[in-house]
Amino acid sequence: MQGFPGQEIDAMAPERGAFNDLLLRFICLITLAIFIVDTLTSFEIAVAVLYVLVIMIATTRLSVRGIRLLAAICSCLTLAAFLLSHHNQFFSEALARCLVSLVAIAVAGWLAVKSRKVTDRLREQFALLSQTHDAIIVCTFDSRIRSWNSGAEALYGWTADEVIGRDCWDLLCSRSSQAPQAIKAELLEKGVWEGELIETTRAGKEVTILSRWSLHRDQLGNPRAILASNNDVTDRRLAEVALHRSQAELAHVSRVSMLGELGTSIAHEVNQSLAAIVTNAEAAQRWLDRADAYEARVAIGRVASNARRASDVIQRIREHTRKAEPRHECLDIESVVSESLTLLERDIQHRRIQLFRSPVRRLTVRGDRIQLQQVMINLLINGIDAIDEREGSARHLYIEVCEQDQQVQVTVRDSGTGIEEEHLDMLFNAFFTTKDEGIGIGLPICRSIIEVHGGRIWADSRAGEGATLSFVLPRVCEEVIA
Repeated sequence: MQGFPGQEIDAMAPERGAFNDLLLRFICLITLAIFIVDTLTSFEIAVAVLYVLVIMIATTRLSVRGIRLLAAICSCLTLAAFLLSHHNQFFSEALARCLVSLVAIAVAGWLAVKSRKVTDRLREQFALLSQTHDAIIVCTFDSRIRSWNSGAEALYGWTADEVIGRDCWDLLCSRSSQAPQAIKAELLEKGVWEGELIETTRAGKEVTILSRWSLHRDQLGNPRAILASNNDVTDRRLAEVALHRSQAELAHVSRVSMLGELGTSIAHEVNQSLAAIVTNAEAAQRWLDRADAYEARVAIGRVASNARRASDVIQRIREHTRKAEPRHECLDIESVVSESLTLLERDIQHRRIQLFRSPVRRLTVRGDRIQLQQVMINLLINGIDAIDEREGSARHLYIEVCEQDQQVQVTVRDSGTGIEEEHLDMLFNAFFTTKDEGIGIGLPICRSIIEVHGGRIWADSRAGEGATLSFVLPRVCEEVIA
């Protein structure tokens, strides 16, 4: 297996029972035969070298200790045969043959012990791999299966005997977002590959597999085998889809709840536009009675402008209340801030809050407009409520948009009561709230939205000095948009 624990190694495992007894008898018989020939004959050859064959035969059946004992016995028999047949020829060619035989036996014993240790280590590794719940598969570089552990049997339903030698991709009907050639190209370049595969079990069930591959090369650097460790993540992916669906439902509920809180502001915004439409329409009628077409056109233009304003407000309400899949597109973050402020403008004025904004800059991000507006509105509402809790102080709300390390940072800072230091770490936990009538889902949803967009959100505050809520998103260059 060239260092991979696999089916071949398993076939070398020592068998028990009658076969072992038969082999042991054969080893004893051949050892005795070599001893007799070496003792009773006068061949001009090193007969005792044949003990090397005995050691080689016994290597796969004896332990390290047994091999050492056998080598020692063979050495003793070699010396005994020399002493019995050449006791009066200590300094002859027979002595040289005896020494050659002893060296050969010692070298063979050392190599056999080394081989046995390697085999035992590989067998132990294979046993460990067989016990793991992961599916461990070894394939040749052309995808022919060489090893298939018990985890693979449990996952896919085929036994090792049924799959050895078959094409892995064809057997499992494997599918990936990458072509097999692209996967192997990456494997050749990096030596490892990790990704998800859709595969089919023996029962015809499709499973999602998280697969990790590593490439084994021979001494010349040529690819020899691929070791794949596969985990079934089907249930995990289904749970993630369910979690995503639940988060979307919760975000929708939050938006509807938020619009309920803004009901007065929205009604005022729409009524203001409708009142302006009525006023300008009546003015247009009067100008038409006087045959003043220019003034009538101006009045009608104001009617259209206010109608569009009311329509925009209603459209934003519809967008926030409908259930729709997130649509990521390139956005000017300043427009997201401005559209969010439009829904809160009347509330800010009614509570006599002074609004400060940083100079407008064109900073673009990629994201879902409605979700980012939801985050912005939530942060603004928190700031407005915090300012309301602190009477008799400066009523200031600051909004800053800037660029930080290739990211767009949006900061909302209020002059409210601030947040206790021990509460900062829990602020984005679900159902944690510092408000008497809050339910604690607004900021957790904000964090979820920002993280899905590849950003992060955090809070800073000192009790009594107001709070600062900030988030960052990856910036998209205008060249990319173009």
